[in-house]
Amino acid sequence: MTVQETETETEPRDVEHLMDLASTEMATLDELAACVERLHEVQRAKVALSHLDSGELRRALDARRMTFDRGPS
Repeated sequence: MTVQETETETEPRDVEHLMDLASTEMATLDELAACVERLHEVQRAKVALSHLDSGELRRALDARRMTFDRGPS
């Protein structure tokens, strides 16, 4: 159900749905803020990786590959 569909309908279940949806605003904003922060972390990681020289990058990739090859502990 979209908000447009409910604008003209006032059935109790529609009003309840709208109230439930409206009550999630703060939690939704918190989730969005967390996602944006995670995106900033990802971007910082990419910048840091771009500054590694080829030897450092190769060693890091080799270590990562060995960890994955061993599987879960």
